[in-house]
Amino acid sequence: MKQKIVSDWLRFIRVPGLGPVGIDRLLQHFGKPEAILDANQSNLSQVPGISPTMVANLSDFKKTVPKEPINNHLKQLLNIGGKVLILGTPEYPRLLKEIHDPPPVLFVLGDISHLNNPNAIAVVGSRRASRNATTFAHTLGQDLAKNMITTVSGLALGIDSAAHKGALSGSGPTIAVIATGLDVDYPPQNRELKKQIIKSGCLITEAPLGTQAAPYLFPPRNRIISGLSQGVAVIEASPRSGSLITARMALEQNREVFAVPGSGVGGDSRAKGVNNLIREGACVLESVDNILQEITFSRKTTTFQAGEINTTNEDNNLKVSAPSTENRSIIEQLADGPQQADELARKCQLTVASLSRILLQLELSGVVVRLAGNRYTLV
Repeated sequence: MKQKIVSDWLRFIRVPGLGPVGIDRLLQHFGKPEAILDANQSNLSQVPGISPTMVANLSDFKKTVPKEPINNHLKQLLNIGGKVLILGTPEYPRLLKEIHDPPPVLFVLGDISHLNNPNAIAVVGSRRASRNATTFAHTLGQDLAKNMITTVSGLALGIDSAAHKGALSGSGPTIAVIATGLDVDYPPQNRELKKQIIKSGCLITEAPLGTQAAPYLFPPRNRIISGLSQGVAVIEASPRSGSLITARMALEQNREVFAVPGSGVGGDSRAKGVNNLIREGACVLESVDNILQEITFSRKTTTFQAGEINTTNEDNNLKVSAPSTENRSIIEQLADGPQQADELARKCQLTVASLSRILLQLELSGVVVRLAGNRYTLV
């Protein structure tokens, strides 16, 4: 891609009020970035969902966003070996492109080919994880690698770090999705791990160079973690943790959710989040086998755990998620008032397992709430 086009895009994403959804609408209408940049006000105003104010901002973006700082940013990025991926181009991750609000521009260090491997599982969890949980995360990352599945995580301390290290020890690639600029070492304790990941996989962010860590940057980062993956494995998470945000986003993106059961001994809050996920229908995760049995990957994988080999191979297509008509049927039934889960399953002609998973998605999306006695009602 020509440097001028990349530079224009780096300026374009700074247009006031223009977020990922707006840019996606523009791409769907015009087909390619160059056409958006060349469009006049009349053509821009024809795009559904683009307001007159946005049209004016788009028309004036060359004046409102100066060239020189953007060109310097691009030069610095290239100097450290970084790459720019733009929505709508062949290099952009295919799975990520499917989500509701894909990042219009991504910055990457490492091998970008790993971003288009459909065999990817996200592993997330507590930053202050227990020893047993970090051991499990390390083993899971290792087993995923040995089954030719890429581990995606967020380079945080605790579960993220253990999963990345496990994947590397299994001689597999791993993808670290960060909320800062590529040039920022956060957390500083993972500086060396970051270097290893870049050598064997890649580091990816939607934040420009120099962006420092801030709380508001992490939830958007989490949608990329789940968006790059076919499923999300949650290992230890308190009820209000960022890992549960990732699980909610995974459900919105029609990804599978797995959770490792927690003992909750001594009132450990790290068990509450995962146990709630399981109660609401998430798949119980005890080993990599649970993932291989639940998700059909797009190429051969060989079941291989530490100390155990199973030589069976399978060729399958991607798993298809439940149709949205089932969600509508459940909502229509709950419009009459709270109902027992068993009765709701009968009325909607669903198995209890299928209903539980859909209810989990609706609950995490804020549509329904679970009451005492295994009853559900609309929020």
